[in-house]
Amino acid sequence: MKAVPIVNKDGLYLEDTLVDDAFFGVVPFYITPEADPEAEETPEPVIAGYTVGIPVTPGLFRPRFDLAAWEAYKDVVTSAEDAYNAAYAEWSKLPEEERGDPPIYVAPEQPTLWIEGLSPEEIEEITRPQPQEPTELELLSEEVEVIRQQTAQQQEAIDSSGIELAEVKAANADQQQTIGTIGTEQIKLDLSTLDLKLQNAVLGAELVKKDIAILDLQSQNQALGQMLAALELKLLANGTGGEPNV
Repeated sequence: MKAVPIVNKDGLYLEDTLVDDAFFGVVPFYITPEADPEAEETPEPVIAGYTVGIPVTPGLFRPRFDLAAWEAYKDVVTSAEDAYNAAYAEWSKLPEEERGDPPIYVAPEQPTLWIEGLSPEEIEEITRPQPQEPTELELLSEEVEVIRQQTAQQQEAIDSSGIELAEVKAANADQQQTIGTIGTEQIKLDLSTLDLKLQNAVLGAELVKKDIAILDLQSQNQALGQMLAALELKLLANGTGGEPNV
């Protein structure tokens, strides 16, 4: 037994099937269409495709058997065989002493029967380089870089808040000094002193908010640092083929 290709009615390759080792040529196979319930006659079988005893040419994206070229080749072979048979018959009629060498049958050269079934545009589409998916190591590297950037931004925010806090503390100290000075002035400045005390209370509240904001940023920065360390360990483990001990 050997495997040979099966093609559809247009010659496009479908699959392989097993046949006897001596099989050669092209043989149609049939299907019977589904019967119409209202029709009285049973449908006749129709050609569904062909079993081809000629191996597929390698390198084709979608092999197609050229059925027209095959039919033309069969006609050429038949003509060559007829010519040989006629020549042999004439040679046989001659007396033995006149015959000489018998005619030799020379089979016609078989043309290319398997051709490309896809258009150039289709081939270009399927052979176009496709973007490669990033590896796990590359994804980890990208994630580590994102965490690093977030950590740097968070640290900048902490530093900026520290500067603002220092300014608020300085303003608060100046306000305290101003209140102390005003307290020694005449009674007509009492209203001004009260206004300054209110401003000082506002500054104190802002100072508390800044302290809380800095604590929150530091907590976030610490969490980002821990995440960065874990990812770097995992990245190192992937690069060396081991498993991180975290």
